[in-house]
Order: sequence, then C-alpha cells, then structure tokens
Amino acid sequence: MNPLVLVADDDADNRAVAAAALTAAGFRVALAKDGAAALSLAEAERPDLVLMDMGMPVLDGWETTRRFKASPLLGGVPVLAFTAFALAGDAEKAALAGCDGVLDKPCAPARLVAEVRKIIEARSAHGEADSRP
Repeated sequence: MNPLVLVADDDADNRAVAAAALTAAGFRVALAKDGAAALSLAEAERPDLVLMDMGMPVLDGWETTRRFKASPLLGGVPVLAFTAFALAGDAEKAALAGCDGVLDKPCAPARLVAEVRKIIEARSAHGEADSRP
C-alpha cells in the first residue's frame, strides 16, 4: 500500500496544493486544518509522515508535534515542519519540538514531494516503515 501523508495546514490552498502534488506522486493523503484535528486523524489513520504547518489555530504545529512525539502510538511518525517561519533559530525550534526536518513555504511542489519521499524512503531503509498490524 502506498504511504499515507497527513497534511496539517490551516490554509485550504496550501492543503490543496500539497495534496495534489503528493497524490500525483503516488502517495495517499489525509488532510487536517488544525493541530487538534491532525492528532485525532493520525490516531485513526496512522500516517507514514506528517507535513505540519507550524502556525495553525486551535493547536499550533509546535505543540501538536510535541504531542505526536510524546504519544506511544504516534511518536515514531516523522514530522516535517512545513512553515513560513524561516528566521534564524526557527529550524532549531522545530527540531526541539520534535520535527524530523523543515521545509520552508513557499515551496515548489516537486521539492515538497522530493523531501517527503526522502524521509519515507530513509525510514523504510531502516526498517521503520508501516508498523501497523
């Protein structure tokens, strides 16, 4: 089965562009408009990777990522920060929250797909892929 990518972003256009690029590249995609929805959906769907906007309402990406990484169920899921926060120190802040990488917005769809693929393939090479029953 193709890997599932959860796209968590409060901007509908960002979700649509990411979903279209990932779907065209063969990924399955789930969409969430805030961090609380992302956590709930991730628990139900068990994604292979989360593309996480850091500046969302309800529950921002920083706190959502910390909750993902603290969860026995979701802690091993890679989280790629997908953010317009590109100031000095923001990549370190994302890493401290538990993000496995950072992808700055705006981002070309081909670069987004390449980064997602790189993380999922690296995880698969280490035998960490799809631990679902």
